[in-house]
Amino acid sequence: MSLSRAVGKYAGGAPVWVGLPLILASLAFVSVHMVQVLEYVLPAGQFKIAHLGGALVIVFLAMAGKAPGLAGRLFNAVLAVAATVALLYVWTEHEALTSMRSFLPNRTDFWIAVLLLGLALWACVREWGWVVSAIAIAGLLYGYFGQSMPQGLLYHGGMSINRLVGYTSIPYFSGLLGNLTELSAGTIFPFMLLAAGLTATGCVDFIMQIAYRIGGKTRAGPAQMAVISSGFMGMVSGSSVANVASTGALTIPLMKRVGFSGPFAGAVEAVASTGGQITPPVMGLAAFLIVGLTGIPFSEVIVAAVFPAAIYYLYLMVAVHLRAVKMGVNAAGDPTVAAELETGEPVLRACARHLHFFVAMTYLVVVLIATNLPGRTAIEATGILLALFVLRELVFAWRGAGEIARGLGHLIVEMATKGALVGAQVAIVVAVIGVMVDILAVTGFAQKLSFWMLELAGGNLALLLAVAALACLAFGLGLPTSASYILVALLGAPALVDLGIPLLAAHMFVFFFANVSAITPPVAVSCLVAAKIADAGFFRTSFIAVRLGLPGFILPFIFAVHPELLGLDTTLAMAALWAVMALAGVVALNLMLEGYMFAPLGWLERALLLPAAAGLLHPSIWASVIGLALFAVVAGVSWTRSTREAAA
Repeated sequence: MSLSRAVGKYAGGAPVWVGLPLILASLAFVSVHMVQVLEYVLPAGQFKIAHLGGALVIVFLAMAGKAPGLAGRLFNAVLAVAATVALLYVWTEHEALTSMRSFLPNRTDFWIAVLLLGLALWACVREWGWVVSAIAIAGLLYGYFGQSMPQGLLYHGGMSINRLVGYTSIPYFSGLLGNLTELSAGTIFPFMLLAAGLTATGCVDFIMQIAYRIGGKTRAGPAQMAVISSGFMGMVSGSSVANVASTGALTIPLMKRVGFSGPFAGAVEAVASTGGQITPPVMGLAAFLIVGLTGIPFSEVIVAAVFPAAIYYLYLMVAVHLRAVKMGVNAAGDPTVAAELETGEPVLRACARHLHFFVAMTYLVVVLIATNLPGRTAIEATGILLALFVLRELVFAWRGAGEIARGLGHLIVEMATKGALVGAQVAIVVAVIGVMVDILAVTGFAQKLSFWMLELAGGNLALLLAVAALACLAFGLGLPTSASYILVALLGAPALVDLGIPLLAAHMFVFFFANVSAITPPVAVSCLVAAKIADAGFFRTSFIAVRLGLPGFILPFIFAVHPELLGLDTTLAMAALWAVMALAGVVALNLMLEGYMFAPLGWLERALLLPAAAGLLHPSIWASVIGLALFAVVAGVSWTRSTREAAA
C-alpha cells in the first residue's frame, strides 16, 4: 500500500501533507495521556496545555483534511500551526507562569492567552455549533461589563481586560486550562480511548450480535434489539446523537420492515441511545463531570445510577413489546431480519472469540468500584483489551508473524486516530465551558443566583425542582449533554442542596434532565437524526420519544425527594422495593397512554391507571399499596377480557 493511500485510510482521505501530521499528532496525543495517567510525570499545568493544545492541533488538522479546496486546507493548517505555537509557549514557560509571572504576566503571555481563547472558541463553533461559544462570549462580556449592570443579581465590580483574559487560560491556569480540562484530560479521554479500542477490536459488532440474540427474536424484534444495543453503545460513545447515527442506521430500517411506523422506530432508537448515558458503568461523559464538580467517588455515582437505569430500560422494553402486541407486529419469525443479522456462529463460540471484551469490561467495573481511579482503570482496561485481542489472533487466527504485526500496527493507528479525534472534540467543548464556569464563579454570579432561586421558590421544593428541570431542558436545546449539565449544576444544584436534597441526588436530578433534553422538542437533536434515518416527521418522532422516555422525566423528581431510589441511606432490599414500585408506576402511565394492556382498555380502566401510577410513584408506602391495588384491578379486568375474546 502506498504512503498516500495508507495516510488517507487513517486520516479520512486527507492528503499526505495534512494526514501524516494528523496521524503523528494523534499518536503523540494518546502516548502523552497514557504515560501521564499511569505515571503522573508532568505538572498539572503542562498536562492541561498538552491536552487542550493537542486537541486544537488535531481538530484543525482534521478540518484541513476535510476542507474541499486548497484555501480551506491551508487556512485550517495555519490554525493548527498557531495552536502548536501556543502549546509550545505555555509548555516551555510553564515554570515562570506558575511562579514569577503568575500575577504579573507580560504582553506575550497576554497575546498567547488571547490566541488560545480565539482558537478554542472557533474550534468549538466548527465542531459543536455556535451555542456553546456564544454562551462563553456572553460570560466574558458579563465579566467585563459587570459594573454597568443594574444593581442586584447581575451587578458586580467588573474585571479589567488583563484580568479577564488571564482567567481564560494563563497565567492563572483557569478557564480553558481549569479543573474541567484537567478532568477531561485525566478521566474523560481515557474512556474515549477505550471506546475506540472496543470499536477497533470488533466489540461493537459483537454487541449488535448479542442484542440480536437476546432481543431480535422476540415479538418486538428489532425494537428490542435497538434498546439493548443502543444501551450498551450509549455507555461508551459519549454522544446520544452519534449513537443514533451508528446503531440507528441498522435498527431503524429493520423496525420499519417488520411493521413499526417510522416515527415510532425513530423514537425507540433516540430514547434507547439517550438512555445509554445514564447507564453504569461508564454513563457517557457527564458522570465524570459529576465526580469532578462534587468530589463524590465515581463508584458511588455508578451505584446510584443502577436502579434508575434499570427502570428506564425495562420500561422501554415493556413499551415496545406492548406496541408490538397492540399493532399485531410479530418479528420473531421474520426471515428477512434473520437473514440480515444471523451469522450462523454458535453463541458460545462468538463469546469465546470476544473474550477480550468480557475480561476488559469486568476489569473496568470491578476496579472502578474498588479504587475510584477511573482514568487509570480505563487505560488499563484498554491495555487488557488489546493484549487479549492480539493473543486471540496469535492463537485462533495465525497468519504469520509479519501479517499479525501489520494488523497490530493497523489496530493501534486506527484506535489512536479515532480516539484522539473524539477526545479532542470533547476536550474543546469542555474547555470552552470552563471559561463560562470560572467567569461565573469569579464574579459571584453563581452564588447570587442560588440565593435568588431560593428566595423565588420561597422554600417550596417542588417549585425549585420544576425551575431546575426547565432550566436543564432549556440549556439542552442545542447544547451537548455535558455543557447543559455543567451550567445547570453550577447555577441550580447548590439551591437544591440548600433545601435539603442530598448532594448526589441534586446532581443526578440535573444530570438526568440534561440527558433527556436530547429527546425533548422543539430541538431534540437525537430525534432529529433518528427521524431523518426513519424518513419520518420530526415532531411526531419527538413526541413519541417523550412518551417512551417517560422515566427520564419522572424519576428525577422521585429520587430528589426519595433518595432511597439511588441507594442513599437505605438497604439494598428497600432500594429494590422502591425501584419495583417506581417501575410499576411508569408502566401504568404508559398503559394509560397506550390504551392497551392484555386487551384494549376502556375509558374507566385508563382513568383508574392515573391514580394507580400516582400512588406507585408517591414516596409513601400506603400510597404505593393503594396504587398497586388499583393496578392489579385493571390488570385483572384486562386479562379476563382478553381470555374471553380468545375463547370466543
